[in-house]
Amino acid sequence: MVDPLDRARSVLTEVHRAVTTVDPTAVTALSTAITAARAVFFDARGRSGLVARALAMRWMHLGLRVHVAGETTTPAIGAGDLLVCLSASGRTAGPLTNAGVARARGARVGVLTAAPNSPLAAAADVVVVVAADSHQHGGSLFEQACLLLGDAMCGAFQHANEIPDAALDERHANLL
Repeated sequence: MVDPLDRARSVLTEVHRAVTTVDPTAVTALSTAITAARAVFFDARGRSGLVARALAMRWMHLGLRVHVAGETTTPAIGAGDLLVCLSASGRTAGPLTNAGVARARGARVGVLTAAPNSPLAAAADVVVVVAADSHQHGGSLFEQACLLLGDAMCGAFQHANEIPDAALDERHANLL
């Protein structure tokens, strides 16, 4: 049996490589687009969808107007808004369709993907390429790196805007 701690060290090495090889200009462009948007919508499927939801929650805690595509209370997207899609393949049907809807409604599109030449990347205004070449199972590296990058963007925004943790706590869910 493989030692779980040896496996964890291998995963950390892969995540480090994936995060540190991302183009910092692209990350800055996505961060700027998120913070400048009237409202930010996140979209992804599967485990990437869980990461998208986590990032949407964090941006909401920071005070941005944030929604998750497909939820029953999500309003229409429009001009001044941003759709952020996560898709390693850049071919996931839902985000690809929603990127087209967003563009047709005058919204901008940001994409985190491992496939810079994909249809989703082609539909985007801002593309962050996240390497996903991994020995891990089923896309784990892409999801791990996107969560870490997204949380780092949120942390940088919080620090730059001197938002105290207490302000995030005030926006934290309080219903059971």
